[in-house]
Amino acid sequence: MKPTSDLTYAVFQKINAERCNTSFKHKLFDWPPEIWALAIAGEAGELCNLVKKIVRGDFTLDEKRQAILEEVADVMTYCDLLMSRLDANTCVELERKFNIVSKRVGYPSLPWRILHKIS
Repeated sequence: MKPTSDLTYAVFQKINAERCNTSFKHKLFDWPPEIWALAIAGEAGELCNLVKKIVRGDFTLDEKRQAILEEVADVMTYCDLLMSRLDANTCVELERKFNIVSKRVGYPSLPWRILHKIS
């Protein structure tokens, strides 16, 4: 299936939780949040291992770009599952945290940018 840019976090979160509940050896709520956090750490470790190998000269960034993108996607997927496990809406929490940091650094919040169609 060809990836599409039309996927929203809201749709992804629903499908991601559904896939977890139907296709893996455990359901979303079988794992406590601590185990989801460890899964995130594991994927982040895989990402860091790739970056380490680039830094030490084993590979170039161009050679491992796709592998890095896949590891980042794995981290994001597990982060989304942890959000679901915590009964949180990924979109809402991302926007909330983005706006907290934006306020701290003097940057417009997300609704302002969306209303004014700034990209």
